[in-house]
Amino acid sequence: MSIQTPNPFDFAGLFKNYDPQAFLKQIQNGFSAYQLPNLDTSALMESQKKNVEALVAANQAAFSGTQELLKQQGEMMQQAITDATEAANALAGSSNPKDLAAKQAELVQAAFEKALANSTELSELVKKNQDEVSGMVNQRVSESLKEIKDAISKLG
Repeated sequence: MSIQTPNPFDFAGLFKNYDPQAFLKQIQNGFSAYQLPNLDTSALMESQKKNVEALVAANQAAFSGTQELLKQQGEMMQQAITDATEAANALAGSSNPKDLAAKQAELVQAAFEKALANSTELSELVKKNQDEVSGMVNQRVSESLKEIKDAISKLG
C-alpha cells in the first residue's frame, strides 16, 4: 500500500482553485454593503485589483528565481560528480605516496575553491531574485499608500 502525500512545492496546486475575479467580487460586495459618502468604490476596487496583480507578479518572479536556482544547483551537482570521477581517476593512477599526497592536496584545494565559487554564485542569484521581488512589492505598497491617501482626502 502506497501513501500519497501532496508535494509542498507544487505552486500550481496551491492556486488551482484561486479565482481572482471572484475574490475581487467578494471585496466589492463587502464595500457595497457600507455606503460611505464620497467613497469611490470603483477606485478602491481598482486599487485592490492592482494589489492582486502585483502579488501574482511577485509570486511569478519568486517562482522563476527558484527555478533558476534549482537549475544552477543541478548543473553544479553534475559538474561536482564529473570532477569527483576525474579526481578518483587521477588518484588511482599514482602509486608513489608523495605524489599521491600532493595530488590529494591539489584536489582538495581545487574542490574548496570551486565550492566557494558555487556558493557565491548561488548567493548572488538568490539576492538578485529577492531584490527583484521586494522591489515589485515595495513599489506596489508605495502606490497603494498614495491611493489610500488620495481616497481619504476625498472623504472630506
